[in-house]
Amino acid sequence: MLVDVRLTVRDNDDLLATKIPAQRLPEPLWSPETRFAVRLPLGRNAFDEIPDVGPRRELVNVRSVVMERPNRAVADVVGETRNRTVWFDRGRLTVLDKEQNAYASLEAPPTVDAMLDWVAEEYGIEVPLSDLLFSDVYSVLMEGVIRGEYLGFQKAAGASCHHLAFEQETIDWQIWIDAESRLPRKLAIAYKTEPGEPRYEVVITKWNLSPTFPEGLFDFEPPEGAEKIELARVLGEKEESR
Repeated sequence: MLVDVRLTVRDNDDLLATKIPAQRLPEPLWSPETRFAVRLPLGRNAFDEIPDVGPRRELVNVRSVVMERPNRAVADVVGETRNRTVWFDRGRLTVLDKEQNAYASLEAPPTVDAMLDWVAEEYGIEVPLSDLLFSDVYSVLMEGVIRGEYLGFQKAAGASCHHLAFEQETIDWQIWIDAESRLPRKLAIAYKTEPGEPRYEVVITKWNLSPTFPEGLFDFEPPEGAEKIELARVLGEKEESR
């Protein structure tokens, strides 16, 4: 906590309880060479924390993502649970914890798609919004879907959006697709099998599909005094995907 994309409102009887007019995201997103940026202010990303003792709490982070397909990306998060920047450059993954002034840098698979799968498999981490970073977004999102519904038009991030809801075995999730730009503007997930059924929500306030990347954007330079440590220490003993 979104690009070669095939996510959309599309006509599919197997997945949607109500037929939807076939609509696709902009063609430029489908190119493997796509350069895109989701820059600050990206918007509000909130999730519930449900402690064993005490009230439910909503925690908020703000994220930005810049990507050059197929093998370069930078992501930044600041908020109540994270203060971190991640660089991925042609198979080199670097994670900087800005509060600890500590970083980890290691070899990873050569593409964004492969890196995201590798991080999930090796470290048990589902990167927030990672489903919207894969090269085939539609297939990734629809995997495991039992059924879905088209809920009509609603406002999200100030835009008129197609609102869709989907059910899977362990989660229910909703997505709002901008009716004009065909870009995702909001995503909400309810974790049905977790105690208290916590929710995760992100609102995407700004897309830039024609960014100009400054020189050195994808290059990591350690801050003064930064300590190089193992990735597990940067991430913590158990990294929460939200």
